[in-house]
Amino acid sequence: MKADLKRWQIRPDSALAASALDLAERLSAPDIRPAAASMLHAQLRATLADLAKLAVPEEKPGDPIDELQKRRTERRKGA
Repeated sequence: MKADLKRWQIRPDSALAASALDLAERLSAPDIRPAAASMLHAQLRATLADLAKLAVPEEKPGDPIDELQKRRTERRKGA
């Protein structure tokens, strides 16, 4: 969970992130009942989906073909 927050560049002390961390901690309790676990899982899934929407997009390595097309477009602009 913390790795996801770091990868998404979301501060763990934000309200939504803190909520997700709390839900995950409650799910790890040894005496959790199945009904409670089910509700917590559903809420955690929803919270993680909301957090994923806030994530900073990861930079993907450039595709060589895309890079060539980009350079060609730049050359044509200069001509």
